Amino acid sequence: MDNLIRTLDSDTQRKALVTQLKKARDTAQSVEPDASTQPKRDLLGTIASGIKSVEANLNEGRTPLHFWSSRLSTAANEWKTVVAGERNESFGQVLFGMFVTLSGWGACTALLIYGERRIRARYNWHVSPMPTATSLELLAFGLRQTVPWIAAFLAAVLFVGTKSDALGYTLGLVAAYSIVAGAVFSSLCTLVFRMFGTSHRRVANQLLSPRARALLFVIGACGALGDAASNPDVTQLLGPNLAGLVSTFANVTVACSSVYFALAYRRPVAHLIRNRAYQYRHGHKLATEALDILASLWHIPILLIAIASIVAMIDGRGTERGVLQPSLVSAVLLVLTLFLSALLFHLTRVRNNRAQRRTPHLMRLLRFGGTLLIFAIWLTYIRFELELWSGPVARLLKQGAMTPGVKHTFVALATTVFGAWFVWILIDTIILEALSPRSARTKALDPGVRGRTILPLVRNALFVTVVAIAGIVVAANLGVNLTPLLAGAGVIGLAAGFGAKSLVTDLITGLFIIAEETISIGDWIDIDGGHAGTVTDLTIRTVRLRDGQGAIHTIPFSQIKIVKNLSRDFAYAVFEVRAPFSVDMDEIRRLIAEVGAEMMADSHFKNEILGAVEVWGLERFDANWMVIKGQFKTRPLQQWSVTRAFNERLKCKMDTAGIEIPIAQMEVHTLQKELSPPKDVSVDKSRDLFDETMKIQP
Repeated sequence: MDNLIRTLDSDTQRKALVTQLKKARDTAQSVEPDASTQPKRDLLGTIASGIKSVEANLNEGRTPLHFWSSRLSTAANEWKTVVAGERNESFGQVLFGMFVTLSGWGACTALLIYGERRIRARYNWHVSPMPTATSLELLAFGLRQTVPWIAAFLAAVLFVGTKSDALGYTLGLVAAYSIVAGAVFSSLCTLVFRMFGTSHRRVANQLLSPRARALLFVIGACGALGDAASNPDVTQLLGPNLAGLVSTFANVTVACSSVYFALAYRRPVAHLIRNRAYQYRHGHKLATEALDILASLWHIPILLIAIASIVAMIDGRGTERGVLQPSLVSAVLLVLTLFLSALLFHLTRVRNNRAQRRTPHLMRLLRFGGTLLIFAIWLTYIRFELELWSGPVARLLKQGAMTPGVKHTFVALATTVFGAWFVWILIDTIILEALSPRSARTKALDPGVRGRTILPLVRNALFVTVVAIAGIVVAANLGVNLTPLLAGAGVIGLAAGFGAKSLVTDLITGLFIIAEETISIGDWIDIDGGHAGTVTDLTIRTVRLRDGQGAIHTIPFSQIKIVKNLSRDFAYAVFEVRAPFSVDMDEIRRLIAEVGAEMMADSHFKNEILGAVEVWGLERFDANWMVIKGQFKTRPLQQWSVTRAFNERLKCKMDTAGIEIPIAQMEVHTLQKELSPPKDVSVDKSRDLFDETMKIQP
């Protein structure tokens, strides 16, 4: 403070300070990059700036390859120092110390195992992992497998403790520690497998226990070796780079073995976790679902820890103890993220048919919200992972030149996709709620018939519109210039309009036919007297009919000139009754009225007939009978069934009344001379002669 006051009091010093501050300001402004050189906020510009940043790092030598090449060179020099005996002891003394430690530890272990077997034989103790063994028996089996190794190792530790700063004895102790750790780890894992390997999980236990034991021993031994090599005492005796190289090799072996175990024994371990008795599954459904999720995800944390460890070592973090802790935290975060994602997916995908029928729009919004939450959870997980790791790759992602552009692009893409999805859900829900039919039985009278016909076209058009807008926004955020594309699309569309004249005619005609509701899905129509059937599908260009034989007719709208629709409002079942000339007309009218009244009272036809029978009267005279005509007013497409039922009942009535239905008759009259047979010709011969004469005449 006194120096600052003296500087400000002196004019010369004050001017010098101001001059220095101005120079510092000018220097800072010159260092600031121009706005034109800033990376673009689109993805393509971001990638370009990111590539430049990576090239700068490579040119400066800041790569994992440079790190490992220098570390291998230093480790080789440290190994040469140990072999040359430039440390406190020669290489022979190192080998002798290792041999003494391992021999003593091995002899002690063998002695303890022999004593344990003699004691069991003396007292007739049977300690074996039977399938029905109790927890105490399994614990005794585990102690028998591990106690001799641990006790012998403790003895070796006490022995090596008397040899201070002895590299050979320390390396022998490290090797013994690795072997003991592998044996204990494999025994504990086998014990755990056997504890859960009862009843229907016994097959999975049989697959795991004998086959995975050697692999588990390798994992435990190499893990202990990597931990021991990073010990400060071992690092001081062996050298930091050489010890780090050994630790790295051991940790990589552990990671690769763990990956193999997780992939090879994924299903047996999942069976051990998932399979439970029926009573437990029936009484604890929530716990059963949680176990199912855990069984399907148990291998993912192991794979993550292994891969993260390998990446961290290659990334330049070496064999520091900091690798294990971030890996474990990453595994815990991944398990939590996967569990929450699976739980949200299960809760938002409700398998309730009643809810799906009553509130389908709410179910869709629920699925949308669940997907959005799952996406947010995974973004949070990625954010924590980037903060957790601090290697060069993580620093590049967090602080590199590409991060601002990537963030902007990623946020824009996610907002566009989810926004378009949400808008489509709202539009589709409004269309379905407003235009969906209420009853399939009253389709002809339902005001939503036109809506059901136009619904696929409207939905498709709106879907294409939403997708096109979202695609344009996505392309703009990716840095694609859409102006030439849109101009080219306009020219191509104009050319296609002139070239596809028939297609344009189909589209325009179909638009008017659908808008005027000339044809609807489910109608029975006759087109130009050549194609008849039920309308099964309507597109913007064609109509599809299914005829009475089941064949499909696809007809472009431009080919339709006249349409006869038999499915609108009502229909008439017109009938004609033939009666002989001798029958009273009033009797025929009475029979027709009785049949009509019976059909109106019949439960099968009273809903299909809209009015009483109408008898128009005597229609015409034919050659052999007279024709009485009438009709029923029926629902659409029911006129044929009503006509068939009416004909059948009227026939029975006429038979009961003794009225014969006339049929076509023909009388043939021939002109011929009378032939008188001779007196001596019998009557039979006269008849034969008459028959021959009739055959000869035309």
